[in-house]
Amino acid sequence: MATEFAPYSEPEIRSPKEAQIVEAACRLFLEQGYEITSMDAIAAEANVSKRTVYSHFRSKEVLFSEVMEGMCARFGVGDREAMDPSDPPERYLCSVAKFVLSKVLDPRMHSVTRTIAAESANFPEMGQRFWAIGPGNIVLQIAEYLRRQDEAGVLSVPDPRLSAGMFQSMVAGPIFLPMLFTGSSIYTEADRDRIAGEATRAFLAAHRPVKG
Repeated sequence: MATEFAPYSEPEIRSPKEAQIVEAACRLFLEQGYEITSMDAIAAEANVSKRTVYSHFRSKEVLFSEVMEGMCARFGVGDREAMDPSDPPERYLCSVAKFVLSKVLDPRMHSVTRTIAAESANFPEMGQRFWAIGPGNIVLQIAEYLRRQDEAGVLSVPDPRLSAGMFQSMVAGPIFLPMLFTGSSIYTEADRDRIAGEATRAFLAAHRPVKG
């Protein structure tokens, strides 16, 4: 069964017809990939003529870029309010872990990740954009938090950027890699809190200051 994607186009930016084309293209690009999806197929999926598609998007490459840009922006959307950098490490890191897991457990994000990875050679800027908006941005936020905790003597983090990446991998790894290669994982949304808690405890155990 096809994965449903809610429209990401703001009404004041896109006309109804253009949004209709973008949504149809989104479904096909994520289900079939860039190469197989044709402008004819997009027109049929959107229930418009191919001429109408080209009147809004001059090429399939432009339309693909538009669709993926919108999907990249979605990665950063979520309950960031719970990620309060003034919280103690136990609470902050657990909140970050739950945010990361909400993305990792979302099958829509796996479709986007696979599509962008498959087309990274032809659209290298797309992969860079996805990383900068999504996973890379999360790493930077964690790293900055860890740097401040290290300066305050709360944690011992000699390399905040490295430790942030390791924490993100610890949280996402058990789910992301199986999902990426097999399309499924033994872990589900019901395991989110447990995984977040275990990753947080393990990370903090390795980064507590050594008392002399």
